[in-house]
Amino acid sequence: MNEHLRFEDGWKILEQGIVKCSKLLEDCPGGRPTVNEYMNYYDCAYRMAVQKDQYCQEMYNSYKATHESCVCAMVLPHLMHKQGDLFWRELVKMWSNYCAMIRFTTGFLSYLDRCFVTHKKLPSLEDAAATSFFSPIRQERDGCNVDMDLLMGIMRGICRSEVKTKLKSVVIQDTYLYYSRKSYEWIVQYPLQDYLAKVQETVQKETKRLIHYLCISEEEGSGLCLKAVSAPLMQAYENYTKEKHIGGQVLLQTYKTVEDDLLDRCSRLTIDNGLDNNSFSHME
Repeated sequence: MNEHLRFEDGWKILEQGIVKCSKLLEDCPGGRPTVNEYMNYYDCAYRMAVQKDQYCQEMYNSYKATHESCVCAMVLPHLMHKQGDLFWRELVKMWSNYCAMIRFTTGFLSYLDRCFVTHKKLPSLEDAAATSFFSPIRQERDGCNVDMDLLMGIMRGICRSEVKTKLKSVVIQDTYLYYSRKSYEWIVQYPLQDYLAKVQETVQKETKRLIHYLCISEEEGSGLCLKAVSAPLMQAYENYTKEKHIGGQVLLQTYKTVEDDLLDRCSRLTIDNGLDNNSFSHME
């Protein structure tokens, strides 16, 4: 019992448990673990979390990645050729089955959720798994090729169902985490005036993205974007200027430079080259 459990060996056991539960996505009764199997998975995760060389972060990351793989391998192909009412019914059914799946898989790692996740102030395992259901959004945001018709069909289908509130929560949470990571990349990559200009550009793009994905009003999209995009980006900016002891006069000049640049761009705009309602589909 006290023997060290390597991550590769332990995660192989846990991954088998997650893959077994993924059969619930296909309504397979064999997807439910037995009591003995459940306890074996729990014991494995517990050991890797409390032993001297613990693997809490590795388990957390692998948990998310494995659920994303299940979505890509089982959910998206299942929905790809469905149309009309059948598509909506199957989508809601897959989401419901996915929620049943993660109730089991989060149970395997419940010790990790109670201790490591809470201590590190990370999204709960349940929220992380729910976010994985919408991993194509992150792929599109990063410029990867995704089937936009399928992605938009999924989002609109869920927005018409009873789980819209959960959908909005996980998308906003994932957006916040995405730009929290991006902020620390961008703040060292760009001069301050370029960083602020990028914040402005990003907020405009993400507002359109959230409006389309969540089927919400422009007013609501703007409000959510301030919380999920502007807040983490500007927090990184404030932290950076404090850390580097950048004075107020420099900050005022930075804001002035950005303002002049934005005004110059606006002065060159015409009705013909302004954004239209279809501009979202051409965003990069």
